[in-house]
Amino acid sequence: MKIKHALIGLSASVLLMAPATSLVENTAPTVQAATFSQSEISLIKNLQARYAALDKTSYSRSNLYQITPNLGTPFSAGSLNSNYISSQLAWINYYRALFDLSPISASATENQNAQVAAAVMASINANPFHDQHGLPNESRPSNISSSDWDTAVELTNNSNLNFNVSNESAGDVITDLLTDSYNLTGGDTGHRAWLLSPWLSTTGIGAAYGSNGYRYSVQRVINISDALRIPTKTTLTYPSDGVFPIELLQGPNIYWSLYLAYDQIKGTPTITITDLDTGQKSTATNVSNYNSKYYGNFSTIITYKPGNINLVSGHQYQVNINGVTTYNFKLFNQVAANQPSLNTNKTTTDIDKIKSENLTPEESDVKIKSALLIKAEALRDSLMKHRIINNSVFGRSYQDGKSFHNLGKNQWYHDFYLTGNPSLTAGILNADNKLIDTNIYTSPYASLRTKTNAHLTSHTSYAYGQKIQIGQVNWYYLGPKMWVQKLPTDLKLSKQK
Repeated sequence: MKIKHALIGLSASVLLMAPATSLVENTAPTVQAATFSQSEISLIKNLQARYAALDKTSYSRSNLYQITPNLGTPFSAGSLNSNYISSQLAWINYYRALFDLSPISASATENQNAQVAAAVMASINANPFHDQHGLPNESRPSNISSSDWDTAVELTNNSNLNFNVSNESAGDVITDLLTDSYNLTGGDTGHRAWLLSPWLSTTGIGAAYGSNGYRYSVQRVINISDALRIPTKTTLTYPSDGVFPIELLQGPNIYWSLYLAYDQIKGTPTITITDLDTGQKSTATNVSNYNSKYYGNFSTIITYKPGNINLVSGHQYQVNINGVTTYNFKLFNQVAANQPSLNTNKTTTDIDKIKSENLTPEESDVKIKSALLIKAEALRDSLMKHRIINNSVFGRSYQDGKSFHNLGKNQWYHDFYLTGNPSLTAGILNADNKLIDTNIYTSPYASLRTKTNAHLTSHTSYAYGQKIQIGQVNWYYLGPKMWVQKLPTDLKLSKQK
């Protein structure tokens, strides 16, 4: 039996296992798979190629080290095989790229400090079933100097820790932390939150085997200077929106999650997951709110299990976190050889024809949503065709607060701090939402905005190809010089006119 143990900063641990989400092969002949745009196909191929290039070497005592630690007297932490360090960093940045997060680096100093922490835990055979953050239940043995002990205490208190008895690859350790299915504190997904923190800039990597057979792995995730940075992303979901590897949802005890950088959600919202290809709908279970933990420096941490939804590569899903957010994702296989063919048929379904079909209201709703999403993705892709991708020029910091950056046709971007081009998110907007201003504007930015004579029609849903946030207001792109706004609950429409 494969035994693993993973801890997250400042948390107690118990091992929990639960039934896996239902997963099925994409072989049902009567199911119409989601349509993938050419940009999505290109992205999937890029991610599959990047995954194939990742080092998957298994590491053991024989090849883990460049300099083997001496865990007795005199104590010496040794050093890791440089290939192990570079491989683990590549895995970290591959996973961060899936969530549109910036890559991080690893410094020689932090790598050595992390190695000291790992070697100290290996030397004392730290109990893998106790909280080892800060080594609260351990005492310094005589063969370890006060300096090395203090380093180990500080590093373990500010790192993701993973303990296992198998010869995993450098990437397997990071996959364990990302899926967080072996988290002894339960379903808080704290390791994931730190690994995917939009504040994180650098890490340190260490690993060492104890005489008890455990490999003690350390990945630094808390840096004091990072807390002063502006996060590169303010909303992060697992699965992420866009395209997502089905492999990262397979296996036992994998919780899905929502992280918000600044907004704090109280209580536990109702969450539903819908397969937009089959109409199957599931209500999330085990919904929990861990806002008080601040893992990853996030203000909101909501985790849940997706219920009995069937997950199929090539299908599109919608996650509705009631009162918070709604988003869509499409599943693919990161192992290209396992990928079923993806539907690239661009023919859109006529919504009026759907309404005239002899369908139940639920069946009609699902079909209309699928058709609108195809239209929304086409809108998004039309923007991408004309987009200027140049991070060294566009989206940089301007302190006068008056500069707008032309990202492409009908795209203007105004932001002080974000250093990358904002992502484009397609979706569906319901005109009956009481927070929607039904007026249509030429731009989301006040200095460029005029109100048109056009309005949204009640009882109608609209496809949008981009969403941006200005202050507390979300703006949605319906077409050239056609923007509508959705207000937060504490603002009134009259204030926005």
